[in-house]
Amino acid sequence: MSDRRCFRGVRWSLTWLFCLLPAWAQAAQPGEVIDSQVLKTFSAQAMNAGLGDQRSYIGAARCDVQLVDLTYATRGVHGEPATASAMLLLPEGEHCAGPYPLLGWARGTDTQRSSEQAQALLASGDSALLAFFAAQGYAVVATDYLGLGRSDYRFHPYLHADSEASAIIDSMRAARHLSATLGHPLSGKVLLAGYSQGGHAAMAAQRAMERDDAGEFDLVASAPMSGPYALSQTFRDSWSGTTAAGANALAPYLLAYALAGMQGVYGDIYQHPDQVFRPPWAALLDSDFPGPANLFDLLHRQALPAVTQIEQLRQPAFTRAFIDDPQNPFRQALARNDLLDWTPRTPTLLCGSQRDGVVAYANSQAAAAAFTARHAPVKLLDVSAQIPADVDGVHVHTSATAYLCLGAVRTQLFEPALGLR
Repeated sequence: MSDRRCFRGVRWSLTWLFCLLPAWAQAAQPGEVIDSQVLKTFSAQAMNAGLGDQRSYIGAARCDVQLVDLTYATRGVHGEPATASAMLLLPEGEHCAGPYPLLGWARGTDTQRSSEQAQALLASGDSALLAFFAAQGYAVVATDYLGLGRSDYRFHPYLHADSEASAIIDSMRAARHLSATLGHPLSGKVLLAGYSQGGHAAMAAQRAMERDDAGEFDLVASAPMSGPYALSQTFRDSWSGTTAAGANALAPYLLAYALAGMQGVYGDIYQHPDQVFRPPWAALLDSDFPGPANLFDLLHRQALPAVTQIEQLRQPAFTRAFIDDPQNPFRQALARNDLLDWTPRTPTLLCGSQRDGVVAYANSQAAAAAFTARHAPVKLLDVSAQIPADVDGVHVHTSATAYLCLGAVRTQLFEPALGLR
């Protein structure tokens, strides 16, 4: 256990006794709360004032919401002890006495190493999770994943299904313990959802929870949204940087992140970054994925070549090997993290848009086809018709589809599953 945790004995007196134990006795169990802090309480009145015209679409806030920052124990990609941070949103107030269902939320792609969802909400005062779910009576726990936020992990295993799943499930264990400690009763009903990378992560968590933890969690509904479930096929289809909806300006950055993440997990993608990327961009694989800047800051400063120049980014030999060789290590790594070879048991809604220019809607279609062929309780929802015609494919993914899917998931899946309509 890190010296950082022992130093926190100033804050938690029992930790001093803990630090006297030998190292082998200090390993926290997955899901154990290591540290927590209540940061703020948002009042329903203030949230409603801030929503403005969005109240007609999102709905008026019913609950005050307590914002909690927590650190918890989880596992690394090889099962080794690790820590991660998460944001916990707890409803409260006279109209929201509980008990509350618990929503495990999987966040989208973030390249900023220090990114913490709890601190971001504290600074901005605004979050879709706050408005759509916590203020409506859902307890929400949103993991920052391994290698981001306050995690002690040395890298972020981007799109690695098993560690995405364990980070989410262990965050839900931590949330369950901490909610009880803070006097916020949970109903025992559990929900999963996530968007973009979070769609992939939420589906990975659903697979793991149904397979390994069904006796522990009463999972009543799951909503992976706009995620790359057919991961290896997605990269092959968009190797030029385009999807069926057009050019994806984020493609060079998502490729770099996936390469760095899979190298961290499997160790055989490249011996040196300049085997896959040309100089000077090869150096960014170790410094910026993750690093000090978020994805849109990287795009704004044009850290990598534009998508129309993506061949200037990759080494020609790597480009050819990925296309021509099914045994290419990167192709094999992506294939290990595909999510179509299982059968969901929980009612599941796959939401997305055919106009998505970042994560092709073909992912949702492929998942729905594979699962329904095996008689799984899965539905597919395309929100394209509700998106204005002048919204480009990148913004369809990063904003329009996200909000439309969040609303649809709450009203069409979660509320019926919880007996609320």
